[in-house]
Amino acid sequence: MAKQANEYSYPWLEEGEVPPLPLDRDRIHIISQGVADPVFDYDIVPLTYTESRWMAYVVEADEAALKAFHPEPVELHDNILEFWYVIHRNTMLGPYMEFGVTSSATVKGSDGQVWKGGYYPIMYLSNDSPIFAGREPFGFPKKAAYIAAFEHGTNDNYFNFLMERRGYVLHSANGRYSDKPVAVKPTFFGKTDWGRLNYRITTHPSVGYSDHQVTYLGSELPPQFGNGHRFQLDPSSIRTATGEDMRSWYMAGTPFDFMGGSLGDVKVHGLISFTFNLIIPPASIVWEKRVERSDEDTAKHLLFSTPYKYTMRHRFLTPYYPGA
Repeated sequence: MAKQANEYSYPWLEEGEVPPLPLDRDRIHIISQGVADPVFDYDIVPLTYTESRWMAYVVEADEAALKAFHPEPVELHDNILEFWYVIHRNTMLGPYMEFGVTSSATVKGSDGQVWKGGYYPIMYLSNDSPIFAGREPFGFPKKAAYIAAFEHGTNDNYFNFLMERRGYVLHSANGRYSDKPVAVKPTFFGKTDWGRLNYRITTHPSVGYSDHQVTYLGSELPPQFGNGHRFQLDPSSIRTATGEDMRSWYMAGTPFDFMGGSLGDVKVHGLISFTFNLIIPPASIVWEKRVERSDEDTAKHLLFSTPYKYTMRHRFLTPYYPGA
């Protein structure tokens, strides 16, 4: 019989370096999962990120096409997008890759106040823990994909990006940093009065109603989490490339994800890359409404819905034959 050894001491807990283990916490702090022992904790806020590398294309898209990405009450501000990749090296969710599209938008809240922020209609991530952590508490529209982002060559002067999902390449691009200024930037860049907006839908298990909410993360930290801004950029880490520095740009729509087809032809104004630290506290709900369904509605629209139109996309499995 093999020998067994168990270690029951946790010096890092006694020294306060990490939060208490899930079973030892007050249940009021658990916001997105049951009491368990996950590999990475995503039920603790604020979430912290250090030394992440952000690579943001500045992209101009057709305004009419973009409006389809913005449900009521989210209003598109302009047609300049941040089309970005991130390498997250040190987070409370573990290391992972991320991709997203951010527009400048406004929302008239339930109390009549106008909220300004970067709105996320599209996001893809490489790991499941940050997908759940962002989608459930905050409303980030996160889905899984394979993502690769590289800075390489002499002085890391070259960049390459690739995103693939379900066997289809959704986007790829490469080029060289010239460190020339990018003339066009998204409206929310550098604006402390612009936060971040997300649209969240939570459906009751009976499917009898869904709560639609817009959540907001301000630029500044709430008082209970300290002072200063949530996003801290390292100015010495900034690299830039203009549209002329791009060697290739490919974007596509697929039967499962029609991002490329929905955005259509775009103009790439450049790329801005930098290293940053980030804190994500709890989000505020600034707008909400309830959509109710009768039993007839449920039978008509949910039980016999049209594929690709009303429900989740189909996934066609490939049979596996041993020895083939």
